[in-house]
Amino acid sequence: MHAHHDRSRPATPLSESILVRGDSRVSLSGAELRGLPAEDRTVTVACASGTRHTATWTGVPVFDLFADAGLDDETTHLVVESADGYRVCIDVYAAFDAVVAYARDGTPIGEEHDYETRFIAPDVDGSRTVKGVRAVEARALDPTTDPESLEDIFKKP
Repeated sequence: MHAHHDRSRPATPLSESILVRGDSRVSLSGAELRGLPAEDRTVTVACASGTRHTATWTGVPVFDLFADAGLDDETTHLVVESADGYRVCIDVYAAFDAVVAYARDGTPIGEEHDYETRFIAPDVDGSRTVKGVRAVEARALDPTTDPESLEDIFKKP
């Protein structure tokens, strides 16, 4: 589901910035991230524990983050990293409908968790939905490169 977010509710400020690496590097402050057009995605997150949670996530479409950083046409993957170093490498097609969410079911994520943002995509396993996003990097991987070699999934997701 794609819906533009109704900004009638006052925006909760985000304290952390996100580094976006495309053709150039751009740091988006929490205020700048909240100032970008937001969309809603209704996504079911399947956790490693076997539980499933369906929620409406509000955030910035991932590819909109690259407006000032630039995105090469050769991009094949996005590397998404959390503040604690947890890092996943997502195929660009799987990331097409992804958002860096800052609200879940209308409630700011930071009000219920110790992180403010979460990478959410409809076709990405729950263990790969990075919590507390601190960086998103566009990569053009050679066909012989294993995307998992760029990951550090042994950190706590």
